[in-house]
Amino acid sequence: RGMTLAIAVGAGAGGGLFFWQGDVYAVFGSRLYKNGAEVASGLNTANGVYRFDSIKGGNPKIILTNGLKTYTYNTTDGLSSDINSIDSDFPPTAVKGWAYLNGFSYVMTSHAVIQQSELNSVDTASSWNPVNFVTAQIEPDNGVFLTKQLVYVVALKQWTVEYFFDAGNETGSSLSPVQGMKVNYGCASADSVQRINDTLLFLCSSQTSSNQVAMLYQGQVTIVSTAAIDRLLATADLSTVYSWQLAINGHSFYILTIKNENLTLVYDLTQDLWCQWADKNGSYLPIVASSYDSTGRHIIQHESNGKIYFINSTYYKDDVDPIVVEIITPIFDAGSNNKKHLNRLRFIADQQPGSTLNVKYSDNDYQTWSTFRKVSLANENPTLTNLGTFRKRAFYMQHTNNTPFRIRAIEGSFDLGVL
Repeated sequence: RGMTLAIAVGAGAGGGLFFWQGDVYAVFGSRLYKNGAEVASGLNTANGVYRFDSIKGGNPKIILTNGLKTYTYNTTDGLSSDINSIDSDFPPTAVKGWAYLNGFSYVMTSHAVIQQSELNSVDTASSWNPVNFVTAQIEPDNGVFLTKQLVYVVALKQWTVEYFFDAGNETGSSLSPVQGMKVNYGCASADSVQRINDTLLFLCSSQTSSNQVAMLYQGQVTIVSTAAIDRLLATADLSTVYSWQLAINGHSFYILTIKNENLTLVYDLTQDLWCQWADKNGSYLPIVASSYDSTGRHIIQHESNGKIYFINSTYYKDDVDPIVVEIITPIFDAGSNNKKHLNRLRFIADQQPGSTLNVKYSDNDYQTWSTFRKVSLANENPTLTNLGTFRKRAFYMQHTNNTPFRIRAIEGSFDLGVL
């Protein structure tokens, strides 16, 4: 699926996207934009991508926080000052992420104290009563990210997750802990957290294992990263992490970028599959956030060029350049070390005029490769013949055209030889 330009603001590092009341809000650098027009400036730029939420009531507002500073905005009142400078009872060490539940907003400090606002009020001098709090303290780990799942407020900490519900308490916080809903995995990066249809995905850690990717639903955790993905994550530098999500053509994707590892990993929730996405140079995909517009079109925000793009399901270019698809197969030996002569390969894929698949192979554990051979996917029966002799072989397939490309299988016909 390709990218086409939606909004260009001219300059600025991408700092977050949010769709609210029919409009697209975006942070670029220190400025807030509404549908591409600047509406406010002076935002803190020191802690990466902002996370957004909103409040309702008589004066609805969006809330944006980067874990250092927190602001509100609407067209009537404009951009607020940092909330802590308005109400000193607002925690200055609030981590990224908010939770809105039954009219109240909740934030969590790095010490895992969950503070509660007044009803639909977060940015006045009396919005935060210091006695209205509850602490996530089943374990003594620090707070990392706060969010909501279904009707629960969820505290993601260093090596555990705790759930809270609205108990309607007359004093203190309205929240009480949900007994028995403790998860023994924590969050390794606040910027890795995405909520997809009330399923949480994030980089997780525990006291006994290295970094993995977890999926959390109704208090049940599933590790969705494979052994190969875990090896990439084990010693990764998590100082700069981006995550976003995409749902298109019946698939839901969780996208995780670890910038200092030059790596973008993508998990297809629908098919339970992992793959890698990259830019045209083979580097990480420089996208930091995703949302949608008033027509339901998916939009994504570039890391540095000041642009927002549509995800286009009928366009197969990365804005300008065709998207390159590369597939490397496992090593195939047909269960025998005997020599095999490969007579024919047939490719079960989209048949499109102008679509060509480049194919090469390695017979020495990916160390060297043959030259590319081309097969036209416009043919009714795309086939390569006379592919030589091998004991074990891996294939490399590359597609570079601005055409649809899905491949289901490759079928081979070979003769088994002698040792």
